[in-house]
Amino acid sequence: MQTAIDLYSGCGGMSAGASAAIPDLEVKWALDINADATRTFRKSHPEAVVDCCDVSLVSAADVVERAGIEKIDWFFAGPTCQAVSTMGVFHLDDPRNALFVHFIRLLDGFTAVGRKPRRVVMENVPGVVYGKNLVIVRELFKLFEDRGYNVFADVVNMADYGLPQLRNRFILVATVDPIPANFPHHSNASVSSGDLPAYVSVHEAISDLFECDTDASALAKLGPAGPQTDFQRFVRDTAGLVPNHHANTLSETNRKRVSNVPQGGSWKDIPPDLLPDRFRKVRLTDYATLYGRLHEETPAYTISAGFSNVTSGCFTHPRHDRALTVREGARLQGFKDSFEFFGSREAQYRQVGNAVPPFFMDKLVRHLLAGAVEGIPARMTSEVIASGRKLPPMVKRYMNKKNDSERSGEGYGSGTYWPAGWGEPIPADTVTANGYRLSNATPRRRRDEWRASRDKFAHQDLVAVYEQQQAKAVEAASTIALPLTKEGDVDAIDRAIVQLLAIIGSHGGRLEVDIPVRYLRSRLKLLHDQLFERRVSELPPLSIPEDGAAVLLGEGTAPQVFASLTFEDTHLSDASLKVPHVVLHYGGQGMEARAAAFPRNLHLR
Repeated sequence: MQTAIDLYSGCGGMSAGASAAIPDLEVKWALDINADATRTFRKSHPEAVVDCCDVSLVSAADVVERAGIEKIDWFFAGPTCQAVSTMGVFHLDDPRNALFVHFIRLLDGFTAVGRKPRRVVMENVPGVVYGKNLVIVRELFKLFEDRGYNVFADVVNMADYGLPQLRNRFILVATVDPIPANFPHHSNASVSSGDLPAYVSVHEAISDLFECDTDASALAKLGPAGPQTDFQRFVRDTAGLVPNHHANTLSETNRKRVSNVPQGGSWKDIPPDLLPDRFRKVRLTDYATLYGRLHEETPAYTISAGFSNVTSGCFTHPRHDRALTVREGARLQGFKDSFEFFGSREAQYRQVGNAVPPFFMDKLVRHLLAGAVEGIPARMTSEVIASGRKLPPMVKRYMNKKNDSERSGEGYGSGTYWPAGWGEPIPADTVTANGYRLSNATPRRRRDEWRASRDKFAHQDLVAVYEQQQAKAVEAASTIALPLTKEGDVDAIDRAIVQLLAIIGSHGGRLEVDIPVRYLRSRLKLLHDQLFERRVSELPPLSIPEDGAAVLLGEGTAPQVFASLTFEDTHLSDASLKVPHVVLHYGGQGMEARAAAFPRNLHLR
C-alpha cells in the first residue's frame, strides 16, 4: 500500500491522477484554504484528513498524529502562482511566495518525525523560470539537495502527453532514491508524424457533450461513445451520466458578440458597434484570445480559473454561443467523468481551472514508479542549475493553430489580423508608431493595477505588532520561539519576524544570524525597511551581505553573538503550543555567557 499527502491541493487534481495510476493509493492528508475545493476533495477521497485552513496553522507532527501517517511515499504540492505570474512583473519577496517556504517547513517537519517523503512532485506556472524568478528555482534545488534528494525539473506542455489543451507548467520532481532525470516520452505531437499522432483535439475531448440532454441538476446523458481513444477511455468512466454540465448564462450583448466569432476567431471578428470601447486601446498583437471561440480541430488554450467568462479568453464553445460548461472544462483538464465538483457554479469553474490535470499526473506517476529509466531528459538538473547557464526557451510556440475567420490565415500569429469593421488597415509603420494600437490613446495598464494589488502587504499594521511586542517584558533566552499566527491582514511569517525585531531591539547587542532560506532574508529586509520608515523605537540596525546567508543585526561594542533562524514544530507538553514556530537559536561565540544569564528556552504566545 502506497500513501500520499497533498499540500495546496485545490480540488485534488494531482491526487486524482496519482490514484488513477496507483489504484490502491491511500491519500492520507490534504490541505487547502478554499472551502469549496476541500469539500470536493473530501468527496473524492473520503478516507483522507482534509484541512481547510491557512498553511501556517498546521505542523507536520500534528498532521502525522491526526492522519495516522506511518510513511509518505508521495508528497504532492501545488503552491498558488500569483507571486510568480507571467505578467512580466517579478516580485521575489511577495508574501505569497511564503507558500514555498511553508512547503519546505512541512517537508522538514515530516522528516523530523521519521516520515521523510520518498517522492515529491511540485507544480507551478512556467513563469517561475523566467527572469529573476529563476532564483526561486535555484533555491528549491538547493533546499532539496541539502536534504538528500535527487531533484530535476522542466516546463512541460501537457498537450505533448495527450491532454487536449495547450497547458505549459513547471514540474519539479525530487526523489530519495536516485533515478534518471527523465520525464515521460511524448505521446502526441503538434503535427501528426509517422511516430506520433497529432495533439488531442477539442472535438475528441468534448464532442459527446455537444448535444446531450441535461437535467436541472446539471446531470448530462452522454451521446454514443463510438470508437474510443486513450484519452476518451480515461475520462469516460461512468455509465454515460456526467455531473456538472452547466454553464454561466451570457448577457444578450455578449451572446450577440460571440455569435459573430467563428471557430478559432476572437474579438476581431465582432462588429465594432458591439465591442466595448476598451478594444480601441489594445495592441493588435495582444489579447488575441479575448472573446475567442475554440476550434474543434485543435487543442484548447489554457483552461484558467476564469474560463466561465467568454470575455477573458478563448472559452466560447466551438458550436454554441455560450461559455464552456464546468464539465467541458473538466474534460479538457483530463478529469474522469466520475469526478464531481461541489460548491457554487463559479466555485466549480475555479476548481477546474486551478487544478493540475489528472490525465497528465497519471502518466507522470506511472513513469516515476517505473524508475524513469527511459524518457525525455529534464532541462533543469542540479548540474544545469549549478552552472548558472541561461536556460533554453522553455515554452515552444504552437504552429498549427486553426482559424475559420475570413481575415485570418492559420498557424502561429493567426490571431493578429485586422479587426472587422475598422476600415482599411492602417499602414504598418503607423501601427508600429502607435504601439500596435489603432490610436495613440492611453491604454489601461493592467500591470500597474496588479502591482498595486500585490504591494498591499506594505500597508499592513506592522507598527502595532512591533509596539505590542515591545510592551511585553521579555527576557533574553538561548532559544526564542514565535508561533506562526495570522491575525488581520498581517502574514503569519511577517508577524513573527516583526516580533523578533522588537525583542532583539529591546535587548541591544550585536547578532549574526544564519538564515538559510532566501525568502526569509529578503522578507526581513523589507519589513525592517517598513519599520525604519515609520520610525519605530529601538529598531536594531540591519545589514544583509550579498555573498552569504548571514544577517547582521544590532550594533555596539558588545561581543558578537551567533544565531540561526529556522522553522520548527515545538515539542512542549503544553498542547496549545504544538504549532509551527519561527525559532531563533543562539549559539557560538558568547553563547556561554548568555546561557548562564538567561532561561534555557523562551516560547512566546
